[in-house]
Amino acid sequence: MMDSPEARPLSAAPWLFGRQGIALLALVTALAATFLATDVTYLAGALLLVGLTARAWAALAFVRVTYARRPSRNRAFCGDDLTLESVLENPRLLPLPWAEVWEQLPMALQPEAPRERSFAESDRVWVSRGLAVWPYHRLRWRRTLHCVKRGVYKLGATRIRTGDPFGFFERERLYTDDVQVLVYPRVVPLRGLGLPLHHPSLDVVSRRSHVSDPIRTAGLREYQPYDPQRLIHWPSTARSGSLQVRVLEPATSLHVSLVLDVRGFSFGTYRGELLELTLSAIASMAVFLQSKGAPTAFVANTQVPIIIPPGASVPHLQGVLESLARLTPAAGPSIVPWALDHLPRGNTVVLATSDVSPDLQPSLMQLPDAGLHALLMLAGTDRVRTRVGGAATIPILPGCDVAAVLEGRQ
Repeated sequence: MMDSPEARPLSAAPWLFGRQGIALLALVTALAATFLATDVTYLAGALLLVGLTARAWAALAFVRVTYARRPSRNRAFCGDDLTLESVLENPRLLPLPWAEVWEQLPMALQPEAPRERSFAESDRVWVSRGLAVWPYHRLRWRRTLHCVKRGVYKLGATRIRTGDPFGFFERERLYTDDVQVLVYPRVVPLRGLGLPLHHPSLDVVSRRSHVSDPIRTAGLREYQPYDPQRLIHWPSTARSGSLQVRVLEPATSLHVSLVLDVRGFSFGTYRGELLELTLSAIASMAVFLQSKGAPTAFVANTQVPIIIPPGASVPHLQGVLESLARLTPAAGPSIVPWALDHLPRGNTVVLATSDVSPDLQPSLMQLPDAGLHALLMLAGTDRVRTRVGGAATIPILPGCDVAAVLEGRQ
């Protein structure tokens, strides 16, 4: 039997304590008192008093009562646990002798409690808690949420039911909020990348290399006589009244663009699993590269295309992970030549795609012509060749160990 508010409407009040019943009790009490029928007067008067008290109590049940909730944090990685804290406060003299708190939560967050599936929204469940709230009392309870699936989840509405102490009248109030939980893809720790990543125009250079990257500015400083004129930053010079030059960051050996072709991930038995494994691999690579200070870009041909220019900062990484968390496999433009306009020349491109994506071979052939070193991350159900279209291949198979694949152990 379903007990959630969707399946169980508010119980109707007994007829005797409805409007007509109360009027009848008042008439009987008055007539009995007039004719000195003491027993009838006491009985009808007691019922009248109970009915009026119950109605008044139920009418005032939610006056000044507040409810709020918040998760321990609004962002988490797939596989993390969160704590959802709820608070019900009764800052008045009238108690709530009983209350049912029904919270609607996303099924993907796997709330730790007995659950009833919502038949109105199949991806949500109802969880409940029964309690009593005394005068000037605040109740606080916590519930564990297991983040088992990537995505953006808005916590559903909360329905609280209460009533009079006798249980004759039920009242319900709906509480809504805008609380969202953002679940990033699963990130696996990597000891290294066993992949042929390299910068095609530079040898391996240390983090303190004297070779500068002309497109990456670390900051500004005063002009010195030995500074070339091409480094003068004219807008800052105009504002400050003195010559300002750009300070360039050292060139690194690793400039990577992570490119996702979502075509082919929207159908097939294992496409959902393969998409999540692919996103997990992209997220893990982004985290590892950021820890090494390697500038990383992310591009995806979703229906609303995602374009994140190169960067190596923590906010940049957070932007990449958030885009991955919100990504849906609704395809937009063909990945090539569209992506070529957004990829810096000379980069190593990791093209993540499905083995059923169209135009795979022509796309791979166009990347080297655009001055890009191509590496293919190919998701499929069968073991693929080590090279496709001249590009080294990273196989993503159902149930594979993402860390072992990226480290070259599988």
